[in-house]
Amino acid sequence: MLVPLAVAVLRWSVIAAFLAVAALFSVQADDAPDTEVRDFALPQLEARLKTMPAGPERHYFMGVLANRSGRIAESIRLLESVLPELRKTNPARAAVALEALADDYLKTFRYADAARAYDDLLANFSSRLEKAKLQGTQDDAGVARVLSRAPVQTIRMHGLARLKTERNPIGSLVTELKVNAVKERWLLDTGANFSVVSESFAAKLGLKPLPGTAQTMGGITGIENPMKIAILRELRMGGATIQNVVILILDDANLKIDLGKEEYQINGIVGYPVFRAFGTVTFEKDGWFEGGEAAKRNDRGTAMYMNLLAPVIECRVEGNELPFSLDTGASGTNLSLRYFDLFKGEIKNWKEGKSVSAGSGGQVKRTIYLQPELRLEVGGRTAVLKSVPIFHEAMGTDLDELYGNLGQDLVVGFQSFTLDFTKMRFSLGAPVAK
Repeated sequence: MLVPLAVAVLRWSVIAAFLAVAALFSVQADDAPDTEVRDFALPQLEARLKTMPAGPERHYFMGVLANRSGRIAESIRLLESVLPELRKTNPARAAVALEALADDYLKTFRYADAARAYDDLLANFSSRLEKAKLQGTQDDAGVARVLSRAPVQTIRMHGLARLKTERNPIGSLVTELKVNAVKERWLLDTGANFSVVSESFAAKLGLKPLPGTAQTMGGITGIENPMKIAILRELRMGGATIQNVVILILDDANLKIDLGKEEYQINGIVGYPVFRAFGTVTFEKDGWFEGGEAAKRNDRGTAMYMNLLAPVIECRVEGNELPFSLDTGASGTNLSLRYFDLFKGEIKNWKEGKSVSAGSGGQVKRTIYLQPELRLEVGGRTAVLKSVPIFHEAMGTDLDELYGNLGQDLVVGFQSFTLDFTKMRFSLGAPVAK
């Protein structure tokens, strides 16, 4: 039976319209780039952006990638331009954009802008945040509000920044600093969002807390800790003077580590914003910290990103490129639920064990698995870690977002390690001779 031409054309128009709508729906339903943002699969996102059509969607993902890649000015420009449209069309992406913008503002010491961005996120898009993320965002918002009128951090180089370091009883690197005429060993912790002091030590330093209070979640423990915030006018580190350093003040008990027969009191911690101010920092095996021009720059190594104020590095594990947070204040590595889910087929090779996680706020005991040996490929180097804890449940902390948190056991077998915040690279030095 022949179909009249007019009817055929009409039918084709309907089919064409349907196909066009279907194609549009397919594009809109493609949540792969959102998944890559959520899962910190940033190399895949970067590759995808090369073929993504120009427009607001591409600008959004470029802005998020710029935030994670340390290109703060670019991130602010892109995300501010697309945020008004995202508010109306995609609340989930608006929430991600606001969190990234608040983080950008914090890193550029625009504390009042960060507080406004966090308040906007909590007031209008809190339903888009999971419980653990919501708590962390509320904590970050509290810090930003207290800092709203704080001065900008600056750094002045008047010589080489080279400091002698040693290991403390928990295996972390410390260096002696003279601050406000008081000598003390400060822990050097790239995983600390801000610098920290104990309450009794803050009194010795003569620090005056800013109006208002806040709280922070203690790293791997997930414990919430009340705190005050102060501004340290000068922190001298060798030939560098960092001015207007944000200092979180915690109760002494929250910085006390139970070692069994004795306790170890942490009084001072140098955190991420100070290290970033140097641009590049190197930790030497023979006991030296070097910052700025003294640091060992090189183009080797692996990509480094930022998960808000925490460094993240790409490591290859059994052929998989996986993102891990990097915390030089942690004595050992811990692997997360995401790692467990990816490799649980190897559970027969693991041992059951108990973990006591020590950090700000105290200790948390958990049942875990232990991987006898973990091989990590990091920019042409291979680190071999022994008896690595694997958590098989969500911890309610930032650790859940990545495959684990890398501590000092990652770097102990190498002559040095370098964090380059200008090129966003992490590199290991030559292996230690055996």
